[in-house]
Amino acid sequence: MNPLIHKVLVLTVFIGIYMLCSLVFLFIPTGDIGWIANVISLLIAIAVAKRIWLNTGIVPKSLIATTAYGAIILGSIGFVAGFFGPMIFAPEANQGPLLGIFYTGPIGVMLGAICGFLYGLNRKRLENS
Repeated sequence: MNPLIHKVLVLTVFIGIYMLCSLVFLFIPTGDIGWIANVISLLIAIAVAKRIWLNTGIVPKSLIATTAYGAIILGSIGFVAGFFGPMIFAPEANQGPLLGIFYTGPIGVMLGAICGFLYGLNRKRLENS
């Protein structure tokens, strides 16, 4: 894999996972210790990005792993593009980031899971023949 594409992919996954974890913590009351939500979001994003960084060049062998990697990678790309894209291209639209939260992120996760699943099935079929 091209090193630049690899770095952009990992950065996109990191940003996407961090933003999604931060959104989840918006619904959990933390009171005066709200900084803990940021630390937890950051740690989760670092863990997922590290996993993607180490295993992107290696094709996973199990069907569940290919499905999960596809969902994480395409879901993060869809979320980041839908969240930040409207901020860049239509800054006057006050509901722009909702596109990434409710549409492109979940669609990317579903499409990535389907593509990862089909890739894993095809790989198993080729290994068995």
